[in-house]
Amino acid sequence: MAEFLDLAEAADELGVHYQTAYRWVREGRLTAERVGRRWRVPRSALADATAEPPAVRVREIRATRHWPRLQASLQTALIEGDELRARAVVGRLHREGETLRSLVTNLIAPTMAAVGQGWREGQVTIAQEHRATAIVERLLASLDTARPGRPRGRAVVASPSGDQHGLPVAMAAAALREDGWAVDILGRDVPAETLAEHARTTGADLAVLTVTNPEVGDAVDHAVDALRAVSLAVLVGRPGATLDDLVNDARTAGPA
Repeated sequence: MAEFLDLAEAADELGVHYQTAYRWVREGRLTAERVGRRWRVPRSALADATAEPPAVRVREIRATRHWPRLQASLQTALIEGDELRARAVVGRLHREGETLRSLVTNLIAPTMAAVGQGWREGQVTIAQEHRATAIVERLLASLDTARPGRPRGRAVVASPSGDQHGLPVAMAAAALREDGWAVDILGRDVPAETLAEHARTTGADLAVLTVTNPEVGDAVDHAVDALRAVSLAVLVGRPGATLDDLVNDARTAGPA
């Protein structure tokens, strides 16, 4: 009959903390079975214990995320201005294999929508909403999403007019970096002439303009004309477009 150890004994045998052994069980790195209120580990499983999760297990973890709970945790951190806690939530998920686009779709966008709704209902002050937005912008800028090796090309990301804050620019820039682009972020309310001059002097391959206000068509058209005058491909990310749409369009519009 196979010899079994309880989880504390298995942790001692492996030379790791009990909580580490418990995490390995949850992530499929250590074989164990639940008996009553205790875990038991076959001694034969110790030799196969690994500090790296199998790829299939990472996919399973990502598929079973409890996104509403994570959104609530991030929302609380943002409203309270707890940047370290917000970074811990997003950073852990990113290290565990969540892509930037997944994080935006499943966590950041719904959370920021809830913060905005709280402001409209008078539960969140405008100062708290702006602070939450600034934290997310810094967080997105700090994520290590750049791929190693030669970039796909150089993209300039900006908002010509109408964005209330720089979050759409930050999201677009992070998604493009994750897809392998070198990215220059010029921010929001950037004049068309400034955009064109920057693109010309840096040798950019693509300009991406984020537009969240549908009533600024003239400013957007002026920026597009100025950029095309310096022979630059231009994408306009309008309301309702997803980061996947942006990335796929950039691949088509960018250098071959």
